[in-house]
Amino acid sequence: MADASFVCNVCGQTHDGIPPSFAADFPDMYAGLSESDRGSRALIGSDQCIIDEHWFFIRGCLEIPIFDSDDVFLWGLWASVKEEAFNEISAAWEEEGRESRLAPFKGRLANSLSVYTETLNLKLRIVIQPVGTRPLFILEEEQHPLAVAQQRGMSRSDVAELSAKLLHMQGPWSKSPQ
Repeated sequence: MADASFVCNVCGQTHDGIPPSFAADFPDMYAGLSESDRGSRALIGSDQCIIDEHWFFIRGCLEIPIFDSDDVFLWGLWASVKEEAFNEISAAWEEEGRESRLAPFKGRLANSLSVYTETLNLKLRIVIQPVGTRPLFILEEEQHPLAVAQQRGMSRSDVAELSAKLLHMQGPWSKSPQ
């Protein structure tokens, strides 16, 4: 998918390659902290974040199938989880076979995606994947437009339109593959 070019509906230019993914760099709560508060109130790594020893977040992937292909559009996002779930996931982070042993966890989406109706705090299921692969996020609020896209999929033209908006939008997005 990344090798297909498209005419951008935002700027009118031709872009080389539709980005296969966009990622939120941080949970929104962390992004909203001042630099000094980040240093004093939060611990963050590439896949986990703790704020005020009270709020716990893990990073995962929300996949949207692309019609008539094996490709997916990938959102790299954060979920808030209860401390017990965070600790159980953390304890098994490097454990081979963890995906077979750990049942799905409950969480809430910790990012607001401005290209959809409000997404912050949407209920989701966190499905643990093999070591080296981030957990999958499955939205449970089935009527939400993002959940509908996750269930039904998107066309390549819908993905190009979404990518165009994200490429030109100010925001905490990186477009590197997850």
